[in-house]
Amino acid sequence: MSQKPDFTTLEVLSIAIKSEIEAVKLYTRMKEITKSDDLSLKLDFLIAQELKHKEILTEAYNKKFPEVELSIPKKSLIPTIAEAIEKGAGLKELFEAAMEAEDKAEKFYTELAEKTRDSNSKSILQHLASMEHSHFSILVAEYKQLEFSSEYNSDDYLRGERLMNLGP
Repeated sequence: MSQKPDFTTLEVLSIAIKSEIEAVKLYTRMKEITKSDDLSLKLDFLIAQELKHKEILTEAYNKKFPEVELSIPKKSLIPTIAEAIEKGAGLKELFEAAMEAEDKAEKFYTELAEKTRDSNSKSILQHLASMEHSHFSILVAEYKQLEFSSEYNSDDYLRGERLMNLGP
């Protein structure tokens, strides 16, 4: 059984900031290739959320380490994001990478919140974990819609041609 490494506070903040930057890149790429205005708006929301997380984490970093220049790791804890973008993945593959990233980010923040003894840090980490969970839920719902619309012609449903009649 492998033991997870312990990170210093400086490493945690740097890793988390990198994660938020990667998420922005991923959602921006998804927005570039979607044809859905509705999905585009949801991606705008997710981009804004991740940018806000980056801001919160950067502020925490600057307060905790005012004399230490921020150094963002070259590699992410979730390499599938960069791989998916670099290989020109389609929207479905990007969704899968995004869901994996949000799930791992939530677990990362949750585990750190459980380890920290600083109440302010715990609060921030729990908030970020909660937000990543909500992002995951949004992505799952949109992914299901993407799969649904690829299996069926959604215009049929809008016209009522594939709706079930319930009742007497």
